[in-house]
Amino acid sequence: MEWLSPIKELFEFALPFLERLPVIRAILGFIFVFFLPGFAWTLVFFNGKKINVIERIALSFGLSIAVVTISILSLNKLTGIRITGFNSVLIIIAVTIIPLAFYYLSRLIKKRV
Repeated sequence: MEWLSPIKELFEFALPFLERLPVIRAILGFIFVFFLPGFAWTLVFFNGKKINVIERIALSFGLSIAVVTISILSLNKLTGIRITGFNSVLIIIAVTIIPLAFYYLSRLIKKRV
C-alpha cells in the first residue's frame, strides 16, 4: 500500500487544521458523508429526467446513507478491509467518483451522437 502514502500524508497535513475548527470539520464531514455520494448517484439514476430540487436533495441523503453504509460494510466482510477513518474516506471518495465518471462519460457520448 505504498502508493497510498501521498494521499495519507495529505490527510495527515490537513487534519490538524480541521481539528482546530470543529464546526467546519463537522459541516464538511456531514456534506461529504451524507450528501455528495447520494447526489452523484442521483445524477446517474435520473440522468434524463427532470426532478425537483427538493426531491433530489431528499434522495441524495437517503442514497448516501444507504450506499456509504453498504459499501463500507460489504468491503469489510467480503475483502477484509478494516473499517478505519482513512479507509472509510477512500471508500466514500470512490463511491462518489465512480458515478460522476459514469455521468460525465454518458454525457460525452450523447453529445457525440
